[in-house]
Amino acid sequence: MQSQLTTVVAPAGPPEPPPGRPARHARRLVGWLAAAWVVPLLAYAAGLAGLLPLVLLGLTAGLLRGGRTLLDRLVLAGALLAGATCAAGLLFSAWPWGLHPVPVAGTASTVLLGIAAATGRRLRLPRPAAADLLPVGAALLAAAAMAWPYLRAGDLAGRLAYAMTGEDNSRHLATVEGIRAVGGYLFTDPQAAARIAPEGMVWYPQGFHLTAALLDTFLRSSTAPAGPADALGHYLGWSVGAWGLLVLAVTWAANRLAGPQLDPPRALALTGAVTAACLGSELARFVVYGYPGESLGLAATVLLVALTCRPVARAGTQVAVVGALCVTVGFAYLMFLPVVAALAAAWLVRDRRRLRRRPRLLAVVALVAAALTPLPAVAGLLRTDQVDNVATGGGVFPRYDAFLALAGLVGAGLVAGRRLPAWRRYAGALAAAGVFAAGFLLYFRALGTDPRYYYGKTLHLLLAVLLVGAGALALLLPPPGRPASGRRTGGGRRAGARWAVAAAVVLACAGAAGLPRGTGIFAQPFGDGSSTWAAAWWSGSLARPGPAALTVRALARPPAAPGTVTVVVSDRRREGYLVTLFVSTLQGTAGASGPAVYRLPLGEPARSAAVVAAVPGPIRFLAVDAAAARTVEDLLAARPELRARVSVERLP
Repeated sequence: MQSQLTTVVAPAGPPEPPPGRPARHARRLVGWLAAAWVVPLLAYAAGLAGLLPLVLLGLTAGLLRGGRTLLDRLVLAGALLAGATCAAGLLFSAWPWGLHPVPVAGTASTVLLGIAAATGRRLRLPRPAAADLLPVGAALLAAAAMAWPYLRAGDLAGRLAYAMTGEDNSRHLATVEGIRAVGGYLFTDPQAAARIAPEGMVWYPQGFHLTAALLDTFLRSSTAPAGPADALGHYLGWSVGAWGLLVLAVTWAANRLAGPQLDPPRALALTGAVTAACLGSELARFVVYGYPGESLGLAATVLLVALTCRPVARAGTQVAVVGALCVTVGFAYLMFLPVVAALAAAWLVRDRRRLRRRPRLLAVVALVAAALTPLPAVAGLLRTDQVDNVATGGGVFPRYDAFLALAGLVGAGLVAGRRLPAWRRYAGALAAAGVFAAGFLLYFRALGTDPRYYYGKTLHLLLAVLLVGAGALALLLPPPGRPASGRRTGGGRRAGARWAVAAAVVLACAGAAGLPRGTGIFAQPFGDGSSTWAAAWWSGSLARPGPAALTVRALARPPAAPGTVTVVVSDRRREGYLVTLFVSTLQGTAGASGPAVYRLPLGEPARSAAVVAAVPGPIRFLAVDAAAARTVEDLLAARPELRARVSVERLP
């Protein structure tokens, strides 16, 4: 038998890189690394550092993978940066540069460059889509609507009249300015923060405050302290911005969850209806009373609901963003952590097979998130009386009829979509929010008291989750683009009719929410009548022009000697307390003035006597009228030994 010769060809190895390619790649990396530091340095020198956060957002979005539209990618990038900023705040608190824009932006750019080099990814963004305009437009409209009273006020007294509606604004402003002065979280340097920020805010979750302080430093291209009017104006801008971010999160999440059930007219109807509900409901109170930390924490929770119910296709992106959102909630508003933990745990169990593809990334993110997310809660529980604060505050008497109406509508859609995975997951998220609120209600019932302040916070979460699920109503309609008979639609006439119906739905929801006259389903008792928070806010009935004018007059006085506590005394109950609170905040002495403000009687003559007993050092009383001045003079006459450290002056 004749043998056959067989030629065996050895498999070729990987092609050798062209000569000089590694050198070119190295030079390119060095060039990008130099740009990562030179660009922030030049922008800071030119006073344009405020553009750097937008650049970092764009770079992060370009390196991510996932999301169908440009807005999807930007939302994912923003969520990732929010959690990274809260975590990096610990680094900023430790290194010698604080919040200076150049090292912060340079380090962030270097990290992004390292990720690009390690993954081999190039910057790539999806194309913008017309659907992106709806949530963005809704957020801008809602923010402008709630900012309008501040914009029309004009001067410092006018803005203060609205800001003093909620005294929390003073504490949040002092915390933001304290973080700018300290260069990081207040709890990392309590002694440096003791003069500027109130004692109760040192261990308060400061995710919003650090983010606002950092962005403010970029915007100013300076780390120098700001004047009273400038500091207040910037803080109010960040507070309203956090509210706009919340509306963006709710509308984006509602559209994402509805997914293929939406065509453009239905997306308009859904976005408009959800925006109207945000403006007409209790959520508008976040701007009125000053709850920016809750705005950020609730926005992150809402995004987590959407992304655990309809995950991103890329497992790595999903893992990183979920971890970042958990950290954001922990640092911004830790009260929502029980629901966040339930959402994350349910997602890990449901998607365990898909997550096995990225075991290392999942392990790293899980360890970091598990360590950082509860950090503010644990620190606060160990150093403050946060548990006792749960049962404090005034009674909460919500409009349950509005909740029942929303629950009924969303429930009808869930019945139609019960076989769809995304809506089954949403039903679990809604149940978690409902159980959370019910648990607080039962807790207060067990105490034998009316539901208190923090029960209202659980209802804020429940309301936001209900609004996210409003898209379930689209499940009751025929599939997009087809009539009930199943025949395809055609022609501009039918398209025009769908847009007209969508506009009618938006108008109907705006009326039901009480936007025109404040008498919708969310109306609250105000005085002799009822109104929504937004309508009362726009009318000016909640403003405090009297205390605002007194605050401006007190700020115009020559500063007191170092170490002296300035106290405004008024014959009107609570006025002296409120004015003293804002004067000390705007003068940067909220921490030092704390003993003269908190846990004291609110009326005279008891208040001035309590101030003298609480403050061991020098005190300067500023009396708003003759009656108030007599209160202090009578106190000094009865106790002449106080004259060595207590003085009284009349406000002009």
